[in-house]
Parts: sequence; structure tokens; C-alpha cells
Amino acid sequence: MHGELRRRGGLARAAGTWVRRVPFTLAVIVLTLVVRFGFGSPLGNLHTSVSEPWGFQSRDLLDGQWWSIVTTMFLSANPGALLAAIVVLAGVLGLAETTMRTWRTAVLFFSTQLVAVVLFALTVEVGVAADMEWLTGMSHASLLGPFAAAVGTLMAASRMISVMWRRRVRALTMAAAVMLSLYVGHAQNLVILLGAVVGLVLGMAVVPAPGRSIIARSTSREVRTNLAIVVAVFAMGPLIAALVHAPVGPLAVLRNLILHPVPTLTQIQGSCTAAERGCQALAHGSGLLGPGGHLLALMPVLLLLVCAEGLRRGNRFALWTAVYLHLVIGVVSGIYLQVFAGFGLPVQHGHRVISFDASLWEVLPVVLVPFLIAALLVVFRRHFHIDPDPALRRRAFLLLPLLLGVFVALYAAAWVAEGNANGQYGLIALVASLPRILLPYPFPFSYGAAVYPHGFFSMLLFSVGGAVLWLASLLSVLALVLSRRVMDGSPGSDKAKAARLVRRGGDSLSWMTQWPNNDYWFNATGSVAIAYQEHYGVAVTVGGPIGERDHFESALDEFLDHCGQESLTPCLYSLTDELWTPLRERGFRRVAVASETLLDIQSMEFKGKDWQNVRTALNKAAKLHITAQWSRYSELPTGMRTQIHEISEEWVSGRALPEMGFTLGGVNELKDDAVVLCLAVDEGGRIHGVTSWLPVYSNGDIVSWTLDFMRRNTDAFNGVMEFLIAEAVLHFKDQVSTISLSGSPLSTNPDTEAAADADADADGAAWGAAREAGGPREQEPLHPFATLEDSSMERILGLLARTLEPVYGFASLAHFKSRFQPRHRTLYMMYQDALSLPAIGRAVGEAYMPNVSVRQLARLLRKS
Repeated sequence: MHGELRRRGGLARAAGTWVRRVPFTLAVIVLTLVVRFGFGSPLGNLHTSVSEPWGFQSRDLLDGQWWSIVTTMFLSANPGALLAAIVVLAGVLGLAETTMRTWRTAVLFFSTQLVAVVLFALTVEVGVAADMEWLTGMSHASLLGPFAAAVGTLMAASRMISVMWRRRVRALTMAAAVMLSLYVGHAQNLVILLGAVVGLVLGMAVVPAPGRSIIARSTSREVRTNLAIVVAVFAMGPLIAALVHAPVGPLAVLRNLILHPVPTLTQIQGSCTAAERGCQALAHGSGLLGPGGHLLALMPVLLLLVCAEGLRRGNRFALWTAVYLHLVIGVVSGIYLQVFAGFGLPVQHGHRVISFDASLWEVLPVVLVPFLIAALLVVFRRHFHIDPDPALRRRAFLLLPLLLGVFVALYAAAWVAEGNANGQYGLIALVASLPRILLPYPFPFSYGAAVYPHGFFSMLLFSVGGAVLWLASLLSVLALVLSRRVMDGSPGSDKAKAARLVRRGGDSLSWMTQWPNNDYWFNATGSVAIAYQEHYGVAVTVGGPIGERDHFESALDEFLDHCGQESLTPCLYSLTDELWTPLRERGFRRVAVASETLLDIQSMEFKGKDWQNVRTALNKAAKLHITAQWSRYSELPTGMRTQIHEISEEWVSGRALPEMGFTLGGVNELKDDAVVLCLAVDEGGRIHGVTSWLPVYSNGDIVSWTLDFMRRNTDAFNGVMEFLIAEAVLHFKDQVSTISLSGSPLSTNPDTEAAADADADADGAAWGAAREAGGPREQEPLHPFATLEDSSMERILGLLARTLEPVYGFASLAHFKSRFQPRHRTLYMMYQDALSLPAIGRAVGEAYMPNVSVRQLARLLRKS
């Protein structure tokens, strides 16, 4: 009882807060209701005596009836339109007002309406002058309701919301507006599209968004989400057109695929000559009636919706399936409209002939729209990395053709058994009927009624067989897009074996070996694994070996032999000094690629002048009532997860290049329950900063933690990252002796140059001693140009560091970590063949930035 009262009280307070924040929205809603009741019954349709003088039509500006631009916003044609107007005002306009306050919302609401209807009038006049039937039909339509103004105001307000939701709102709004304009094509749909575009442009001029570019970079996750939105919205187009009354858009003709999937009596009679018998009986055959045809017509819509979910998940199979479907839909729809749109084919000399009656302007949008969506998917294909389960894919590719073959055999047997082969065309009619069964298009036939089967079983298969086959394909595709190879955690999988070895031993980067896109090599005894990525014939390792530490050296020998057998160039990336001696003996060279920051937390107390910045951050957090919250990602409420995604998206949007991968984790890597998060959270539940910590194991016990993910809210207090790392020191102090702030890529510590010089001196001394002793040349550890190779590689890395510094700030990150008085450990890239350095550089770049094109990287290099 008391709980129910508290719940109702909370809802009442929330409603009261919303009412106080949206006074303009409420005023528009009230005025809309008053106008509706004032001009007649709310349950009836609006009379033309009201809509003509007060509703806007394209000729009103020329006739001097300018006031209708404003008055038309408060009119509604019928009770359904009134309800839709109230919902749009409360949801869309209310959201805009809570985002950018009342006065700016009011200005943009009326400004968007004014510009949108003026553009609509100009567009219609141009269409009338060009004799475009679609636009000419809008010249007498009345634009009633606040839809265009509300949508435009929301598009303008999207400038002030987070980058992630800004993109999603814009993608959904624009996709829906374009889809409705193309498939439904009413005047109201077109003006809504114009309002959305106008609001977007006005928002850039009126709504402040400092430091945000018009086109900001997005994470791969958001690219996939927005592409999925576009595919899903346009997949619903034919269904929406079938549900609304009298659609007239350029693509409205595709509604016939859903409304009339089975030939009607008129269509059948149109494809039969007077000499042919049985047309009337055929029209009433049970095999041609029922839901089978409608279900078949809906299958492309459902299949594209399944592909949209796969796109959101990053599934490559869903990507190429969606591309293939859009291409097929474009081609087949164009052929259908151009050749068969009339159904009743003309008869010449007793035979029906194909006619090309459809206008080019009717066919072009039908083909162009799916082709553009397919091209969009291909352009952004680099953001899709997930492959379906191979075993499931093999079963699906085997089962579906087998099912098709069985169906064709059964249909052919029923066709022959029920006497259909005795007709005029015999087996030719059997072959001609198969496209009608398998394709969701109501194709007519030049053979007339002879292609339609007679008999219960053949007619039943003709009616529902295609729908059953498509349903099986739909379920197979759904299973494939929901599966993923990289998440294979079965006990015998390579990833499961590597996960067990990670807990036996490794280094501070070992947990990263379990991230996506890694392959695994195991030694003969299975006690050691090496994770690597293959790019351009180079095997780039993710840190050093994992597993039994005593077997690392021998395992490295086996791995190098394996690379030789597979014609792979080994590149041991981000290794410490531990294995340098045996690798050096095998002729390897090394170059510093990162400086790892280690904190001996047992002795840290944050006292003295050197710790002033850290103490300031701790004190400021306490003053602002911000606390550190430790949690797993799976334990966080949905609101906090969304905030983390928003913070990450905001961070990526400010970069000229996408976020990096390989040894730098993103949001997806937070979802492992072994990873712990430290959040800076205020009293209102707002997240100011996020860090993630990866476990480091030895013999099954956690011996250290490694910092990976670091993001701060753009409005967070200065020092939030110092606060989070200081809290981590205090949190882990009773658990481990050392934590790692991870490596700072392309930055080195002061000891690196000294170590490199010592290596060069030792190499030169060994070479000279070998020559004086008369030893064989194969004992020379390096060739005479080793120093030149090292300096060349260092210059390349230096250029890359200068190029990426303005984008990712690696040097600034290293400077920030130095505030914690760390000790450093150099991480090296070790390679064997100097001639492979160009391929190695390209492979490492591909591993870190798989979504960056060569053109983008070249542009940055030119600027450096």
C-alpha cells in the first residue's frame, strides 16, 4: 500500500516537473484542443469551410492568404490526426523545449513552419511547371497540423544533446521523413521532410554548439547503429504504404506487392484468351486463396529487419546479405514495374506480348533507393568485424539448397500426379510457375491459366510453399546474425584455451589477448599460447606469450618456426626485456614503441609538493559530492551504461580519426565481468569520468591490474582522471603491490635511448670480436646496416607520433601519467628482417586502425 503510494507520488512529481519545463509545448497543445472544439465536434472530420480559409495550401501565398501559415498548425483533419498532433507535440516538441529552453523553442517552432511551407509552395509550383504528376497533385492539398514545425524544432535542438543521441535522432528522423515522402508521398509528408531539413540548417545558426563540427567522427558501434536504423526504416516502406490511404509517392506502387501478392480474378482473366477455359474456376481455387501470398510478400520486409539487427551487432554476414537483398530488390522491382506493372498483357495475333509501358521516372526511384542503401553499406563495410559461427553457417548453406530441392521435387511430383502435365504447355508450365512460387512478386504469365496448377496438393504447395521456404531462410539468417565466431567460449575452442592460459601467467597486456580479431597459436604441449593478428602477411603479436612462464623461451622458437612454415613475417609487438636475449641470438632487432607506467602503490601516500595535483583533485571531488563507484559493466543500470556510451561517443567525435583498437580497448571491452570499472559519479547519478582495469594473473591469482579505458565527460570537473586513478591506488593497495597505467603508444621514457645505445654498442663489440677471432660470419648478430635500419624505423615512428599526437595525444597522456611519480618500463617491437619493415608498419597500422583508409592517413601525414 505504502509502496504504491510512493510510486504514484513519484510519478506525480515527475509529471509536475515536466509541466514546469515545457510551458510553450503545453500552450500549443491547449490551443490545438481549443481550436478543434471551437470549430466543431472532436469526433468528426474538419469541414472544408474551415480548412480552406485557415489551412495552408500552396497557392495561399500568391493569393495573399499569408495568415494560414500560422493558423494551419492548430488544425487537425480528424480525431486520428488530433491524437497524432498531441502525441508529436508532447513528445517531439516537449523534448526540444526541455533541451533548449522555452524562448528558443518558440522562435524555432514558428521559424521552421514559415520557411518549410514557403519551400513547399515553391517546390509544388516548380512541379506544376514541369508537369510532374506527383507534385501537381499537391497543389490543392491542405497542410494541417504542427508536424513539420515540431520535427524541425527537434532537429534544431539536436545540436544541444550528446553526440550519440544527436546522430540517432537525426538518422531516425531523416530516414523516416524520406521514406514517408517516397512511399506515401502526401503533401504532409513532403513538408515534414522540408521542416526537418530547415530545422537542421536553422539549428546550426541559432543553437550554440561550441567546438562541435558539422560532421563529427563516430565509433564503429554508432555507425552500425545508424545504418541499421536506415535499413529498418526503409524496409518498412512498402508495409507503411499498404496501410495508409491512397499513397501517391514515387515508391507507392510497391504496396501492390503486399496488397495483391496473388493474382485477382481480373488479373487472371486478363492473362487468359477467350479460347482458354477454366479461368473462372481457377479464380475460385482454394490453392490461390489464403494468407500464403501475403506472408510471402512480407518476407523481404522481415528479412531486412533481421539484417538490420545483424548490422547493429556488426555482423558481416548481415552486411552482405543486406547489400545483396537491396540490389536484388532494386533490379527485380525495376523489371517488374517496367515489364509487368499492368498485369493485363496485350494480345497480338492470339498471343500475349510483353510491353514496356512504365515511365522511366516511375522506375528510376524504385531502383535508385535500394541501390543507394546498398552503396552506403558497402562504403562503411570496414566497421563490420563479426563473423557468424562457421559450423552454423555451413549447416545453413547445406540445409537451404537441400530444402529448396526437396520442395521442387515434391511440387513437380504433385503437378504430374494431379494431371497438370497434360495441359497445353506441359512441363514448360511447371517451370514457368516456379518464379511465381519462390519470388514475392505477382508476376503474370504469357501462358495464361496453364501455369496455375489444378489439384489440391499442387495448389497448396503453389500457395504456401514459397512462404515456407522464405520462412526457413528467415530463421536461418536470424540464427546466423545472432551468432558470432569471436564469442566462441566452448571448452574446446581456441579462445577458451587462451583464457585458461591467461590465468597461468603473462604480462600487463595479457588480458588483451582475449579481445576480438585475435588468432591463437599454441605450443606442442599446450602450455603456452601467443595471440596475434595477421595483416598483409605479417603476424603481429598482442604482447608476449601467455601460460607457463618457464616454457616461454622454447615456445617462442616454435612460434617462429610456425611463422616460417606459414610464410608469415613475425612481429613481436609490445614485449618487455624478458625475452630479448634469446630473440637477439636469433637475429632480432628491436625498437621502442611505448613506455609503460608502473605504480608501486604500497608506498604511495600522496604527501608532499609532488602530489599537489592529486590532492587537489581528491578535495574538489569531495566538495562536489562526487564519489568513486566500483562495479562491473553488467551490474550497472541501463541509464549508467547509456551515459558511458555517450561519453565515449563524445570523445571519439572530437578526433580526426576513429578510436584505435588492438591494445587500446573501447566500450565493448568493458563488458567482460573480469574487468572492473571505476566511475566518478555525483549525487544526481551523473557520470563525470570512467576508467576500466584489466586483471593480471600469475598461477591463477591476480597480481596486478592494468588501466585500459579512460574517458571523461566534456563537462566534468578538472582533475577527474587524477581523482579516479588516485581512488584506484587506494582501492587496490590492500590487494596487490603494483598496478600499471598501461603503455603510452609511440612515447618512450628517458631510459629508452640509453638502452638502445647500449644495444648498438654491444652489437658492434660482438661483431668486432667475431671478426678478430676469425669466427664464421653466421655468428654475427647483426649486419653492418643495423644502426641505419634502427634510425630509419625510429624516424618512421617519430613521424607517426607527431602525426597522431594532435589526434590522440599520446605524449600528453604520458605527461599526465608522470604526475603519479611512476617507474617506467619500455615496450618494444621486435622484428627479424629489415626488408619487411614497410609491411610490418602497414600491418601494425591496420591492427590499431582497421577503419582508417589510406587516404585519411596520408592526409594526416601531409599535415604533420
